[in-house]
Amino acid sequence: MRLRLRWGGLTLSLLVAVSVSTLVACGGNDEETATPLPVAQRFLTAEDAPGSKPDPVEHGQTTVDFDEFITALSDFSIDPDKAEMTAVFEEAGFHGAGADARFYGDTHAPMSPHVFSSFIELDSDDGATSALDWLETDQKKACRMSCAVQRSEFDVSDIPQARGVHRSATADDVERLGNEHEQPFDGYWIGFNVGPIVYTVNLQGPPGSVSEEQALEITSAYHDRLTGN
Repeated sequence: MRLRLRWGGLTLSLLVAVSVSTLVACGGNDEETATPLPVAQRFLTAEDAPGSKPDPVEHGQTTVDFDEFITALSDFSIDPDKAEMTAVFEEAGFHGAGADARFYGDTHAPMSPHVFSSFIELDSDDGATSALDWLETDQKKACRMSCAVQRSEFDVSDIPQARGVHRSATADDVERLGNEHEQPFDGYWIGFNVGPIVYTVNLQGPPGSVSEEQALEITSAYHDRLTGN
């Protein structure tokens, strides 16, 4: 089954298995180890992202198959080097991954503001840091088929070692530098680790419909729940 995450006129696919329900959860902070979380609780909830609703099309899914994961991540990433990506996640010790989508608004539509969450479980804290480094680097790259997207970093000060990347394309930039399938958007990506698991939040919507402040609030609540704070 393919989980299709659509944005900015592009279709981003995450290939996932639907039968996995026994991945070992791992959480906590420097002071304590949190109670293991069921896989379903590793995704954003309505409490983490107030006003959001489960996406009726893009349901939360997981996989423990490395080849499926690499194929999916290659499709989902901005401009991946597949050989490099494979080496990074092999060395990090891939255990499993999942992704989910929620939307904002009364009625779901492809261009509704969405917030995506994902996790990737690795062998160790160091492996998770290596994976997070790769994901952040990819988010900072230019799109393969467009020069309209602007990229910049933003601070995520209340979560240790978290990274934030803003990606956006204005209507003027799309007209001048984009392609016929592209649409203006704002996107705020945040990645962080909880032990050997990398978590990401990606808040996206039409220009002006989402904000950095909103992305930070969602991610802070998500992180607090995952770590039991």
